[in-house]
Amino acid sequence: MDYGKILTRAFEITFKQRALWLFGFLLALFGGRSSGSFNTGNFGGSNGRGSRAPDGDWVPNFPSTSGMEQAIAIVVLALLCFVVIWMVLSLILRIVGRGALIGLVHELEREEKKPTVRRGFSISAEHFKPLLGIAFTINVPVALVSFALVLVAVLPFIASLLPLLGSGRRPPEIVGIALTGVAGSAALFCCVMVILGAIGLVVHPLYEFFVRACVLGKRGALDAIREGYRVVRANLGNVAVLYVLVIGISIGFGILMIPLVLVLVAVVAVAALAVYWLGNSVVAAIVTGVLLGIPALLALMFVQAIFETYQSVVWTEGYLALTTVPVEPVSA
Repeated sequence: MDYGKILTRAFEITFKQRALWLFGFLLALFGGRSSGSFNTGNFGGSNGRGSRAPDGDWVPNFPSTSGMEQAIAIVVLALLCFVVIWMVLSLILRIVGRGALIGLVHELEREEKKPTVRRGFSISAEHFKPLLGIAFTINVPVALVSFALVLVAVLPFIASLLPLLGSGRRPPEIVGIALTGVAGSAALFCCVMVILGAIGLVVHPLYEFFVRACVLGKRGALDAIREGYRVVRANLGNVAVLYVLVIGISIGFGILMIPLVLVLVAVVAVAALAVYWLGNSVVAAIVTGVLLGIPALLALMFVQAIFETYQSVVWTEGYLALTTVPVEPVSA
């Protein structure tokens, strides 16, 4: 297996075939990160003035308990809806991006078809169901194991608090017991992170081969998992070396991104501070930061998209190198 050829060919394809960048952008944008903010506004109908108690002391008017409960319920419901929608959208577009990148590179290498965005969406639509099946088959058990391990890590802290409820102990004793529980949970949490990291290291290369067995071999979810595992098991050494190279390249990319991020943040911050200093306006400084921050963020996402594309092409080239049967020359 010529690793140098795989890396250089992936580099060549990534920078020559720009139609792939869109699907790399989908992987970069919807890589499991989500955020959101909600403004609850002013609930409860308070006019901002207080009232006087019977003894003459001033007492502020607080929102009614029912009003606060309704406000909290609305915020929680909106947050849950946002998270669910984002997770579903992220899952769909990650599958679209992954399937398109794999199929387009395969057609380029085996049939010399130039990648197009339209063809990429067509390929991802053809293999969407089995790719979704692979995602659920692998990710659901991993998520359940992760949740169970985190729950185990939190148990010492919870166990240290339960005996204190209604025990009448003094505050120093309560703090001491709680700190003991926190220390136990922290130690277990470190162990859990190590275990989850090890699981991720094992699952990641397998998953890359599962999805390629699905798209390139036109297999169903379970059949693709079996075939991908077979290929990895038969070529364990080659897969391990390729994985180490990908990890090394990822670390190098992360190091190179640090100064770029710092420069962009510094430019945005200096510009916002300059606007504030010249106009003495917080609003103008915030607007300047947002206007400059959006293109800076898009620039970072663009670089990340190219790198995601490159990683995907490397795995596809590796899979093709391990599964393609060389053609024997016909003797005269």
